[in-house]
Amino acid sequence: MASTSSSSSSSSLVQSQVNTNIQFSIWHTFKHHIPRFLTTILIDIILPLVIYFLLQKYIEPVYALLVAGTPPLFMVIFKAISSRTFDALGFLVFIGFIISGVVALTTHQAVVLLLEKSLVSGIVSIIFAITLIPFHCCRVRPLVYYFYQDLVPTDREQVGLPENLFTNNNNNNNQESIHEQYSEDENEVLIRKSSNKQEVAQVYEWIYTNCSSFRTSCYVITSIWAIGLLSEFLTRLTLILIHLSVNKIVIYGNVVLSSVTVICILITIICVTRERKQTIILIEQWKQEHLNIQ
Repeated sequence: MASTSSSSSSSSLVQSQVNTNIQFSIWHTFKHHIPRFLTTILIDIILPLVIYFLLQKYIEPVYALLVAGTPPLFMVIFKAISSRTFDALGFLVFIGFIISGVVALTTHQAVVLLLEKSLVSGIVSIIFAITLIPFHCCRVRPLVYYFYQDLVPTDREQVGLPENLFTNNNNNNNQESIHEQYSEDENEVLIRKSSNKQEVAQVYEWIYTNCSSFRTSCYVITSIWAIGLLSEFLTRLTLILIHLSVNKIVIYGNVVLSSVTVICILITIICVTRERKQTIILIEQWKQEHLNIQ
């Protein structure tokens, strides 16, 4: 009874320390992404719909769809130029649009352009699913693990990791002493202080190794997006196969895409919120066990 009471009080102490010392705000975490999200909805869904239904009155559907598909394409090109980085998803969208555009103009079949978005969704869903497989030949983690670093960048202070967990690359003596301090734990990851982006990557490396809540969240969210994107692909493919009119496919397809996106985003936010609170508690417990914090 005494040990149970002691364990309960210890857990309560950790909970109270988390509440007083480290605060997680879902609004603070995601508010910076709202403009980007709204811009994406505008350019990828609303603007193509408006352009298509304006142009299809005057030109053939295949040409209207081709022009309507240019805003997302320009957005991909703009992001690539502004960030000066290779965007694999953007490259996939670009290649898919070019190939489907050439085929559509050659065959004069508007359905080819409608299928292009579905193919991209289907390929991306497969990529999400593949990263869930624990390959032994290489270290592949759930795809959402890498999205975390971009969407929810977290440094050492934000999750309350101790300062001496970080070592300076130029301070070998300090590195050796810290290595000795944590060498007992095989899963321990030494984090070296570097640029902010590198620190974020290293913090997530440590969290993934030491916090089961984060690993579970990565697998769950990756599975959700894999299922969501696959369902969007199958739904749009079904709309095409049952020979609906082009206008109906455009409307229903975008409704499905918007619904799947919103549902997946909401579930993702819920999962991230629960994960972050549990992870902070696990970090506090780790500090009590390894650093003798009272």
